[in-house]
Amino acid sequence: MKTLITVLCWFIPFRKIRHQLRHKYAGGIIKYHDNNKIIVHLPNGKTVVNPSTVPGLKVRFNGKNSLIELFYPIIFNNCEFNLMNDCVFTIHSSHGINRTIIYAYNKSVVFFDNKVEIGGARIFMMNETATSLKISKNVVLSYDIEIYTTDTHPILDMNGVCINNKKSCVSIGEHSWICASCVLLKGARIPDNVILGHSSVCSSKLPRSNCIYAGNPCKCVKENINWKGGTID
Repeated sequence: MKTLITVLCWFIPFRKIRHQLRHKYAGGIIKYHDNNKIIVHLPNGKTVVNPSTVPGLKVRFNGKNSLIELFYPIIFNNCEFNLMNDCVFTIHSSHGINRTIIYAYNKSVVFFDNKVEIGGARIFMMNETATSLKISKNVVLSYDIEIYTTDTHPILDMNGVCINNKKSCVSIGEHSWICASCVLLKGARIPDNVILGHSSVCSSKLPRSNCIYAGNPCKCVKENINWKGGTID
């Protein structure tokens, strides 16, 4: 029922009913300024530019020249995007992006392909320019996930020289499952068809697809696997 209401909310002609539904399912009125923009592509081929609300999503433009492009149907639930300058977010169709907060610094790039499902995630792209997060199609992120595309603060040696590692972004390959309470740090590269076990920490490129990785730092614990959604018989 919620899915139907969320999609139909865009088409309801009666202002009072539309306002009540948006108040219930949307995060609040979006304030546009300084060439920030949201483009919503609807399933019927129509396009909405700079909607006053997006159901289930709060958007805060804290800078200028940022773009969020949404390809419906998407079901947001209690999500929040915070963008600084020149950010580009592209979110494709999904039946559940839940309790997800993104903090994006200048020139951050976020790309979610089709059928990305998230139970709950906090994504930090702070204090370093032009970092990116790419999540490929048919990926499942469980709840209490943390993703960092930067070190978030400068790290200095005793002479005051910055010693942070070079910029390295985060990507998750197709049909991967990131289990609850995992942490993906700067440089994490997850191949296709991988399971990352509960509470694992990844900060580098994992070498092989079709594997289960677990631990801190995560290591391969089982090869030649596949997985699917649903119940276990």
